[in-house]
Amino acid sequence: MERAIAEMEKIRRAEEIYSRRKNAEEEEKKQPKSIYKILFEILFFINVIVVVAAVQNQKYIFTEDFLVQVNSYNINVKKKIEEIFSDKKQETTKQVNSASSQEENQVEESKSVSGESNDVSSGALVENEIQEEPEQEQELSQEEQDVQTIKNTYSVILPVSGVKTSGFGERESTNPIVTKYHTGVDIGASKGTVIQSATTGKVIQVSSAGDYGKHIKIQTGELVTLYAHCSKIYVQEGQEVTQGENIAEVGATGNATGPHLHFELRLNDRYVNPEKIITIE
Repeated sequence: MERAIAEMEKIRRAEEIYSRRKNAEEEEKKQPKSIYKILFEILFFINVIVVVAAVQNQKYIFTEDFLVQVNSYNINVKKKIEEIFSDKKQETTKQVNSASSQEENQVEESKSVSGESNDVSSGALVENEIQEEPEQEQELSQEEQDVQTIKNTYSVILPVSGVKTSGFGERESTNPIVTKYHTGVDIGASKGTVIQSATTGKVIQVSSAGDYGKHIKIQTGELVTLYAHCSKIYVQEGQEVTQGENIAEVGATGNATGPHLHFELRLNDRYVNPEKIITIE
């Protein structure tokens, strides 16, 4: 029994070996011949022909003409082989270059797309900023623009120490001498309190006519400061004054209900709320 099993095992192994060899041969037949095998077969076939021809033409093969022809033939064969390898090398190089070129193009396209996206994004941001700036300017009223101009260009101080009795703008009053729209601020103080120039500039007007009573106008650049209802004035028209210099005294001349300073700011003949420039208690 054991012998029978051993014999069967040997037969099975032999069949496996035969099957492997047969499959290997079939796979080898299926695989295309490499260029080296083809060249080897060509050379072998040529050598066989040469040997046969030499045997048949023993007298001719050692002549000078034959040697010249053989040398020429060998040169042609060598050139042919070199051309085959050269074509193969060029084809391989082209494939490598093509693959490299495709990769570079993909990288450039990626960069280009990224760059365009950034450009578009940056352009959109710049455009938004450009659009926002005019909108911000449009939102500012003329008075707010004037306030910014005065703060950025001129130095203004409180001309007299006192208490605010009437603010800038619309106001309600039953007194006929009190205007409904107030073009400045009223600062209440005792009669005779010294008034100082709020800015450095030139006295362009000294007058006692009209509702302002005794009043002074001082100009610096495009800004004019006005001091009204004074009881006494120290300066004259055309005089240059410095900021903080004594120019008048508080009074109640003109349309006034009591001693106070009516103080105005005008930029290019436009009234500006003094409280947006200086602090008045």
